[in-house]
Amino acid sequence: MPDQKSVGECEAGQAIVVSVIIATYNAYELLADCLQSIYQNPPKESYEIIVVDDASTDETSEMVRTRFPAVRLFTNKINSHYATSNNLAFKEALGEYLYLLNNDTVVLPNAIDSMLAFLRDHPEAGAVGSKLLNEDGTIQWSVKSLPNLGSAVFGARSIISRMFPGNRFTRQHLLHLDRDQITPFIAGYVSSASVMMPRDVVRKVGDLDWRLSYHVDADYSKRISDAGYNNYYLPTATVIHLNHKGGTMVSWRRRFRSVVEFHRGSYIYYCKHIQKTSWAPKKIVIVMGLWVRFFVSLAIQALSELGHLARTFGVKITGGSG
Repeated sequence: MPDQKSVGECEAGQAIVVSVIIATYNAYELLADCLQSIYQNPPKESYEIIVVDDASTDETSEMVRTRFPAVRLFTNKINSHYATSNNLAFKEALGEYLYLLNNDTVVLPNAIDSMLAFLRDHPEAGAVGSKLLNEDGTIQWSVKSLPNLGSAVFGARSIISRMFPGNRFTRQHLLHLDRDQITPFIAGYVSSASVMMPRDVVRKVGDLDWRLSYHVDADYSKRISDAGYNNYYLPTATVIHLNHKGGTMVSWRRRFRSVVEFHRGSYIYYCKHIQKTSWAPKKIVIVMGLWVRFFVSLAIQALSELGHLARTFGVKITGGSG
């Protein structure tokens, strides 16, 4: 068991510097690994860890209470989703800096300290995101331009980008591709899987948009920028992100719902930050395009689920015959 005395431990009157905030849903083992990694690679200054259990059904809360008693645990009675859980933590956090961290992450040495030092050295920074690595050690596409019509065609989710990631249009949206992975730089937005913000900035910008699951980080980065601050990417701070192995993808229902949430979030972001008028010819085209993309994505997800069922069935048959 790691030493947990440092978590939230302060001498009388000493302020907590960093609040690590983790919203979680049905990710028992992933969350345990994430918390373990924080204790193994803690910040040098005073900190606390806040976990908001979003009505998990896998005994997540019991695990936290038993194995990580120093964690400040909050439990939602109903599943309220990512943004609402983090907004609760914003209100309860005591730290001067707020660090949003996904439950499916592993914090590597000096990551938290590097982000904290960067924010202190750059008062114009409203947020700093770490470099995220995939499980195989490759760099995750986590730092991008703000969503726009171009990113719909050449962004991280586009077929073109996945087939031809080196094309010059994709490089305008996936900002890490032309960087040295040493020098920090200003980004459109950074992933909320690992992002640190000064409390004063969060106070000015306000809560995360509770309507959003996907695009919640893009929306918040845009609002930080609108408030006069910059969003930075710090490649020397590194966190492993086991992308979507947490609660959002644990069942076929959640996976299908994620398709709905992505396209709904795209429409909300578009109306909120790009085309604010009620109706315009371009808006009609965008809505039609989103509907087409939505149905295509549903079909692809359905084929993926059928393929998974077929493989599972095949393994059972093979295993049974052996």
